[in-house]
Amino acid sequence: MNSSAKWFSAAESTGDFLDIRYGRISDEKVSKEVEWCFVSHVECDGIGAFAQLLRQDGAELPKLPQTRNPNRQIIKPIWNFIYQNFLRSTPTSERSPNSENWALANTEKNVASKSEALAWHLFTEEETESIRQRCRQMKVTVNSYLLKHLDQAVRSDLKLPHSDIPWMIPVNLRGDIQYADDTENHVSCVEPVISEDDSAAEIQRKIRHQFTLGEHRTKHLILKLGGFLNKRARVRFINKLRSNTRGNIGAFSNLGVWDSEKKIKNEDSWFFCPPVGKGQLLGAGCVTFQNRLSLTIQAHSDLSDKPELAKAWMQRWVDAV
Repeated sequence: MNSSAKWFSAAESTGDFLDIRYGRISDEKVSKEVEWCFVSHVECDGIGAFAQLLRQDGAELPKLPQTRNPNRQIIKPIWNFIYQNFLRSTPTSERSPNSENWALANTEKNVASKSEALAWHLFTEEETESIRQRCRQMKVTVNSYLLKHLDQAVRSDLKLPHSDIPWMIPVNLRGDIQYADDTENHVSCVEPVISEDDSAAEIQRKIRHQFTLGEHRTKHLILKLGGFLNKRARVRFINKLRSNTRGNIGAFSNLGVWDSEKKIKNEDSWFFCPPVGKGQLLGAGCVTFQNRLSLTIQAHSDLSDKPELAKAWMQRWVDAV
């Protein structure tokens, strides 16, 4: 078990449901029902789990997406991590018990369960290409464009809708690190803080600046060093982080573009969503498979009795995109 997997295992011990959600429509013309399945985040990251599912169906995949994001700095990102999580006295947007703006930072539940507050949308090939063209014209990535509109979609339901909001953006470290199994956790993250009036270009600038600082590699280093702790110590550390009122609202993860040339003999359409941990409000994911972009949102499992919330976020997101 690598260091990232050890931390996911420790988080599950606190009551988190951290399985990664995937969905598929076998034949959209016949049925609009999505068949959902889950893969343990202890075993895989988002890209790795998707590769596993496709390979189980007989797909022959090339080497999984590789990145090269060198860690140019060490001291400053480590200091930023300590300051933001332990020393910062004035948080951006607060998460706190019994607060409506952020989900359930100190919930007493210790039983993991999947969320039933779920919404999804599948774009056509023509709509997907239109989104790509719009992003090219704006000179922004699809990722930054989608995150901009996702952020706007959820703000009206927060207690402090005009505040700055930290988001978690998972980062693929394949190419920077290598494990024997290419599907296991090669993941880190950055956490851009988004202001209400940030454009997609400004969000992209913030994320790239965090890459330049090496925040994603530093966080992986911290996870690796923490892997030498016993599980009880890792659980205590996770609980300490969650006791801080400053924390990200949730993860937005883009698995990227898969099989654009349609070499995989598969007429399914796919959906993906990252898990939602304690202290987070939602998880949102997207994947482009055979030239069709899909979006998925799930709220924290404690909000499963409010499925209309995720559906409202999705409708606003799709309308804006």
